[in-house]
Amino acid sequence: MVKVERFKFTKIKLQSLVNKGLAQRCSDSEIKELHFETTLKGGQFFKLIKKHQGRKLTIKLGSFSSMTVEQARKAALENLELLRQGIDPNAQKKAQKERRLNGFYYADLFATYRADFLVRIKAGERRPKSLADAESIFNLHTNPLFKNKDVRELTNDDARKIIANLKTSKSAATSNKALSQIKSVFNFAKREGLLDDNHFAVAKKFAEQPRERVLTQDEEARLLTALDDEPQIYKDIVLIALMTGQRKNCVLSMCWEEIDPQQSIWAIPASKAKSKKGLVVPLIPSAMEILTRRSREAEKGEKFVFPNKRSKLGHVVEKTGQGSFWRRVTKRAGLYSDDKAQRLTFHDLRRSTATRMARAGIELAIIQKALGHSSIAITQRTYAHHDLSQVRAGLEHIRNEPISTVDALKEQLKALTPEQRKELLGGL
Repeated sequence: MVKVERFKFTKIKLQSLVNKGLAQRCSDSEIKELHFETTLKGGQFFKLIKKHQGRKLTIKLGSFSSMTVEQARKAALENLELLRQGIDPNAQKKAQKERRLNGFYYADLFATYRADFLVRIKAGERRPKSLADAESIFNLHTNPLFKNKDVRELTNDDARKIIANLKTSKSAATSNKALSQIKSVFNFAKREGLLDDNHFAVAKKFAEQPRERVLTQDEEARLLTALDDEPQIYKDIVLIALMTGQRKNCVLSMCWEEIDPQQSIWAIPASKAKSKKGLVVPLIPSAMEILTRRSREAEKGEKFVFPNKRSKLGHVVEKTGQGSFWRRVTKRAGLYSDDKAQRLTFHDLRRSTATRMARAGIELAIIQKALGHSSIAITQRTYAHHDLSQVRAGLEHIRNEPISTVDALKEQLKALTPEQRKELLGGL
């Protein structure tokens, strides 16, 4: 075997090697572990060669006739990520083949789907929070539906029965989340050649009643009063959520590097945003007061605005379950209910912020921009350079004066009327 000098793989360069009809191997300068090999019998293959657990491992990626250079690089990166996690791709493929010869279950499909998900997270295409949600849905809702049924033997009738089971046993919202995952997993399995058909491809989502829970004037006052008995960190979390209208995960994982105190803006990275696009949030004076105080009190080198050393993630994680600060606050405020439709959720703070802006006469387009809704047509690049004065003014309408205490916030809430609250719900 004559070793060829490493160079950047291109279709033209690799084709020239094939045309020589020699046995040779070369490596890619972009990904050094990616190799291209030709044989005297006309073979032309992409391979990944890397030392793993003390031995050289060779992983076949595909042939030059069926795989582009970019596809080969993508496959190489995916396999390198598996190796980084301690997974031998060859052993994984062997196990998948054995499962196909024996039983092949939904759990097997999800395991492969999850491995691909991890690669996409590292590439910045998906969020870790999305994987955590997917794993929860799998454990609680989707995997039990398939029991020990071999997914290769599924029929359209089986799919209809599973969907009917979802509809009768789960809420519409939960059913839709489960159905979305099932369709995604089976689409992935078909695309990867693990299955021939996706019997769930044409399944439609269930009609669900949109949640319209919004804080009334009295409820907001009670919520703020209930915060008086909480540690300062939890008070600050709720107030920042009310003043920015951002999602719970973004608020809890807020980092100091995302805050620009000179411009009073919060740059939420695309990796955290549900829309997968970065978002620039203007911070009104009362929000900056809170952040300035927390910055003064923060430990040197602290990454998170709301840190929690006992959390694996390093910041406060709120599951809203028994013993959570949100459950504690809402119970104290008389806003917790066994009826989920009436129970105040953390996300309702976001909807309430939008309602206050609508009451102030702020246009819906400005509200959408302030909250980072996915329906915003403008791109992140344009938005980052856009004049944020309109968005800032919209948020400042809900807090005209700097808030230094919770009592000052309560006084401002007394001026609100219930009639005005109805305006936003018809337009969101």
